[in-house]
Amino acid sequence: MIENDICVGNKFIMRVNFNLVNKSKGDKVVDGEYDEKSQIWLTTTINNERARVYTRLRIEPCFWIKKSRSEVGERAREDGNFSAVQKKENIRINKELRRILGFCKDYANLVSETNLMQDAIPFTKETFVKYMSDRIRGKEAVVRKNAEEFIKDYIVRKASMVNNKTRRKLSSGTIYNHNNALSRLQLYCQENHKRIVWELFDKRLAESLTAWMNDKGYSANTIASQYSIMKVWLSDAEAEGFITDKSFHKYPTATHEVDNIYLTEEEILRIYQIDFSDEKIKKQIDPKSNIEQTRDLFIVACWTGLRFGDWHDFSRSLITEDRITLTTHKTLKEVAIPIHPMVRKIIKKYNGKLPKSLDKSKTIVQIQKCGELAQIDAPTVLHRIRGGEEVTIIEPKYKFITNHTARRTFCTNMYLRKIPTKVIMDISGHTTEANFFKYIKISPQQSAKQLESSFKDTEINVAEEPME
Repeated sequence: MIENDICVGNKFIMRVNFNLVNKSKGDKVVDGEYDEKSQIWLTTTINNERARVYTRLRIEPCFWIKKSRSEVGERAREDGNFSAVQKKENIRINKELRRILGFCKDYANLVSETNLMQDAIPFTKETFVKYMSDRIRGKEAVVRKNAEEFIKDYIVRKASMVNNKTRRKLSSGTIYNHNNALSRLQLYCQENHKRIVWELFDKRLAESLTAWMNDKGYSANTIASQYSIMKVWLSDAEAEGFITDKSFHKYPTATHEVDNIYLTEEEILRIYQIDFSDEKIKKQIDPKSNIEQTRDLFIVACWTGLRFGDWHDFSRSLITEDRITLTTHKTLKEVAIPIHPMVRKIIKKYNGKLPKSLDKSKTIVQIQKCGELAQIDAPTVLHRIRGGEEVTIIEPKYKFITNHTARRTFCTNMYLRKIPTKVIMDISGHTTEANFFKYIKISPQQSAKQLESSFKDTEINVAEEPME
C-alpha cells in the first residue's frame, strides 16, 4: 500500500493521488505498433486549486489499481501471475511513486519549517508544481516565493534596513512610497485581470502599466518613481533567484523637472500671524486639531531649510539661544542654522522643546489649510506632465503648498537676499550646486527685476553717435 496522506508532525498538510491520463492512439509508436500505455499524474488540491504534476511514468491501465474517491493507494499491480519482466517493471514504478511521495513530504517539511520565518515559502499551487517538477526531473528544486508575498515581505524588511551611506534606518517616507507603489501595482492587476506573479514583470509590462497610469492621470515623475521602486524589489528577487527575466532593468525611471512654488517672506509672515483663537478661524478648523503646532513647525522649516524628515522630529537637534544644530537624516551632514527672530519666538512658546509633527500626508493637509486661512490664494499657474501630456494647472497658490515647500522657500528667499550660494548650501545641506539650483524658484519677472536693478547701479558713459 502506498500512503498518500502527507503530514508534518500531527498536522495534516495535504492528500495526493496518482491518476492515469489516457493518451489517444497514434501519440507514440513502439516497434511499429501503437503504445497503449497511459501517463501517471500526481494530483492534489492546494488552497482550493487543483495541482497536477506529470510523474514521467507510464503504464498500461490493466496493470494499475484504481481506488474509489474515498480510498487512497493507487499503484501498479504486483501480482505473482504476471510475467517476471512485467512484475519487475511494476515494482519499479511503485518504487518511483514512493520516491515521488518522498518529494511531497520534503516539500511539506520545507513549507512547514519556514512558515514562521519572514521569508517563508508560501504553500501554493505554483510553488508545489515547480518544486515537484524539478525534483522529478532530477534538477535542484528552487522554490520561488509568491511574487506578491515577496514584495510585501521586502517592504516589511525595508523598514528595518539601513542606508548604506548614512548607516541609518530608512525614513518612514521611503516605506510610505514603497507601499504606495505596491497599491498601484495591485490596482493595475485587479483592473486588468492579472496576477502579481514573477512572469508579470516582462518587457511588455512597462508599455501596459505606463498606459494604465497615464489613463489614471498620474504625473510623469510618479510613473518614473513607480518603476524605480519596482526595480528595487525585482533586483532583490533576482539576487535570490526568483526572477530570471532581465527586462525590468530597462523599465523607464528618468524623472522630469517640474514647476513648484515657494512662499515669499511676506506670505510666511501671514501664515505666522494666523490667530487660532479668533472665532472666525475656529469655525474653519477641527477644534481637536493640532494645526497650530503644524503651522509653527512649518514656519521653523521655512527659516531653516530642513527636510521634513528632520523637522518632523526636532528631538535629535541641539537648540541654543542662537543656533539649531543637528545631523541631517538623509546625508548625515551636520548643519548649524542661525535662529530667525520668528523661529526664536516659536521655540520660546514651546519652552525650548519643539513638538513632533503629524505624518506626512496629514501635515500637508494642515499646511494647505493654513495657506488658505492666510489668504495665500493668488491664482497660480503650474505646468505638469500628466497622462502622458503636458497640462497647465491653475489653482489658488495655497493648494500647491507641501511639506517640501518650506525647503524651497528657505533656499529661494536666502538667494533673493543675496546670501552667497556656498553659505546657503552649508545650511541647507546641499552637496552640489546642480541640486541646490533646482530649489531656486524665481519667476521670469523676478529675474528681469533683478537684472534691471543691476543696470541702474551701473554707470556707463557712452558717446552719442552723430545723427545723420
